[in-house]
Amino acid sequence: MTQWCATATGVLAVLSLVAVARYRAVARTQRRRLASQQRQLDSLREQLDVELAHRRVEDAAVQQEQDLNASTQRAFLSVARRILVMAHDQQALLDEMERTHHDPRLLDGLLKADHAAAQQARLAQTLAVLCGARAGRHWPEPVSLEDVVRGAQSRILPFQRVVVRSRLETAVIGAAAEALIHAVAELLDNATRYSPPSTRVFVTLMPVHNGAVIEIDDGGVGMPEQAIEKASSVLAGGTTLEVSRLGEVPQLGLAAVGRLAQQYGFRVTLSSAPSPYGGVRVVVLLPNTLLTEPLPPTVPTLTEPVGPDRHGGRPRSQQSAPGQLPAALGEEAAPEPEYPSGGGGTPPPLPRRSHRRDRTARDPRPVAPAPVPPRSAREAQTFMSLFQAGTADGRSAARGPAQPGSTPLPPPHSPPAGPRPQRSGEPDDHPF
Repeated sequence: MTQWCATATGVLAVLSLVAVARYRAVARTQRRRLASQQRQLDSLREQLDVELAHRRVEDAAVQQEQDLNASTQRAFLSVARRILVMAHDQQALLDEMERTHHDPRLLDGLLKADHAAAQQARLAQTLAVLCGARAGRHWPEPVSLEDVVRGAQSRILPFQRVVVRSRLETAVIGAAAEALIHAVAELLDNATRYSPPSTRVFVTLMPVHNGAVIEIDDGGVGMPEQAIEKASSVLAGGTTLEVSRLGEVPQLGLAAVGRLAQQYGFRVTLSSAPSPYGGVRVVVLLPNTLLTEPLPPTVPTLTEPVGPDRHGGRPRSQQSAPGQLPAALGEEAAPEPEYPSGGGGTPPPLPRRSHRRDRTARDPRPVAPAPVPPRSAREAQTFMSLFQAGTADGRSAARGPAQPGSTPLPPPHSPPAGPRPQRSGEPDDHPF
C-alpha cells in the first residue's frame, strides 16, 4: 500500500511538471504573439496618425477652397448685380432718348445700343443665377406662355430667325415667368449660335397630360452622343460656379438653365434623337403647378392729352371722334337742316344735283394707298429692334404706374412685343 502511494505521488509529480512546462511554453508563445500584435498596433497607430494628419491637411485645403469659391461667388454676384443695375440704367436712359428724338438714323443707333444693353443684362443675370441668386424680377400677374417665348426671343441677337408656333392658350404663374423667360432665352441663344445663320429655329408650344411643353428645334449639325450626355447632366441642375473650371471660354448658359429648372420645378431635356430639321431638339416640360388660366384680353386705349393737340388748337376730345369723317379741307361743316315745328311751313326743296367737280371736292372718295416699297436691311433692323420686351421690361414700372384707363399702343410696323416684367431696384437676378 505504501509503495502504491509512492508510485502515485511520483506520477502526479511528473504530470504536474509536464503541465507546468507546457503552460510555460504556451505562455511564451502567447507573449511572443502579443508582442507581435503590439508591434502591428503601433505600426497601424503610426499609419493612422499620418493618415489623420493628411486628412486634416486635405480637409483644411478643401475648406479653404470652399471658402475661396464662396467668396468668389459673392464677388461675382456683386459684380453681376452692379452690371445688371448699370445695364438697366443704360436702358432707361436710352428709352428716354428714344422718346425724345425722332431722327430715324439716331433712333436706329439708339435701338441697337438698347438691344446690346439687353444682352449685357442677360449675361449678368446668368452669372447671378449661377452664383446662387434667383430671378430678380417678379410678375404680379400670370403671363401667357406665348408671351413668355416672345419675351425670350427678344433677348437674343438673331431674334428674326425664331419662328413660334403655338397650339394652346395657357399662362405661367408670375413667380416663375422671369425664370422661364431667361431659361428659354438661353436655349434660343444656344440654338441660333450653333446653327447656320440662314436656317430657322422653330419653337412649338403644345399641351400634354402633365402640363405643357416648349419644343425648340434647330437646323444645325447636331451633337454627338457624348456631348448630349454631358449637356443632359448639366441641364439636370445642381451645377455650381467654380472659377477653376470656367475655362478660357466660359460656358454658362446651360448651367444657368439647369439651376433655374431645379429652383422652379420645370424640366429641360435634350433629345438623343435628331431633330426633324437635322439639328438638336430641346424639350421644356412645365408641370401643371406652374400653369394657370391666362388673363382676359384688354382693349388698348389712347391716352387723352392735356391741352391742345400739336396739329390744331382744340383738345383731342373735341376733335372728330372715331367713325366720323372730317369735313373737306377749306370747307366748314354744313349745319343741320331745320324743319318747322308746325305743319304749315313749306317743305324743304328737293336735293339738287351738284357738279361732278364740286361733288368730288365735297365728298372725296378714299384713294387706295400706294404700295409700300420693300424695306431695306437697316429699316428692317430698326423696326425689328422695337421687338424688345426683354430690353424695355420694367422701365415704365420704374418711372411709376401708368395713368388709369390709358394703355399706349405699340408703334406702327413693329411686331407684337413680348411681356414686360417689372424691374426691382436691386436685381437678384452664356451660351452653352
